[in-house]
Amino acid sequence: MPSPAPPPPPPPLSPSSLYIALYLRNDPPTPNDFHWAIYHHLDSHHGGMKHHIRNEGSGWVPDHGPTVNIMKELLLVGLLRIAQVPESMGREGLERALRTFDGALNGGDMTCRVWVLKVLGVLRGEGLFGDVEGGVGLEALEKEVKDWGNGHSMSASRNVQPRPVGESVLCLGK
Repeated sequence: MPSPAPPPPPPPLSPSSLYIALYLRNDPPTPNDFHWAIYHHLDSHHGGMKHHIRNEGSGWVPDHGPTVNIMKELLLVGLLRIAQVPESMGREGLERALRTFDGALNGGDMTCRVWVLKVLGVLRGEGLFGDVEGGVGLEALEKEVKDWGNGHSMSASRNVQPRPVGESVLCLGK
């Protein structure tokens, strides 16, 4: 009996692109209940930088660091591409914006989802989403991301590989 064919390779990630990464919190998946992160893909050789916050029991802590193979991370639902980072912003400018709230994580109603949306608001203010007609409404983007995640959560629960990579219609106009 022949051995099964290996799974297809994951879809290529676009260099210098920004993605929202969603992760399962429950199995079976609960609709709209994901861990949210931002992933800045550098290139296929170096991987990229994953940015998120984690609740350590005593409060939220920032977690920013390199990752070489995000597509193989445990509980990953998938990546939704939201922006091409312009050279004019530079990696340092992007990193600075992504760390804007590092010192103010434990006040109010902070969650990983709220943090991602607040950071995207900062990036929108710096013109990252300026090429989208009418700008990006964060509430509409939140709905698009949740709908996309809900559509892929069962395959993530079954660990179907490769994990999906999508593109935000709201952010990229596609």
